[in-house]
Parts: sequence; structure tokens; C-alpha cells
Amino acid sequence: MNATSLPLISSFIIRFVLDETASQPTYHGTIRHIQTAEEINFTEWHEATEFMHRFVLLDELQLPTSLEAESKPKQIPPLNS
Repeated sequence: MNATSLPLISSFIIRFVLDETASQPTYHGTIRHIQTAEEINFTEWHEATEFMHRFVLLDELQLPTSLEAESKPKQIPPLNS
């Protein structure tokens, strides 16, 4: 980086929420781009990465094809009280 160029910074806040229902707990979330204050809700990780791709290149965050099946939501066991 030379002295005249400034780094490009994109910051995000990601909130994950666990909905614990009797039948099947699921995750959803919200992602916010700090510099623009744009925010979306998501129910699948690819929605969050597509949102981030609008601001930065994130090829390294994409799951390899062989891992896509493993990344499907799994049933979450209930927490013991």
C-alpha cells in the first residue's frame, strides 16, 4: 500500500437468534453493514454472504461444494434447565 491510498474498510455486525420451538429449533439472524447502516434479516447463511458480497469480495467465505450438504441446518438438542 502506498502512502496516498487509504484502506477500504467494510464492517458488519451479525446477530444470530435461536428459535427454540417444540418441534425443531432453528437459527435466523440479522446482518448490518456499518458504513451504510443497511441491514437485512436472513434465515440461511448464503443470504448473509450475498449481502456482504455487495460491499466486499468474500470468495473465501463460500463453502466448498463438498461441504454444502454438511452445512444444512441440523436439529439442535434442547438445553437442560
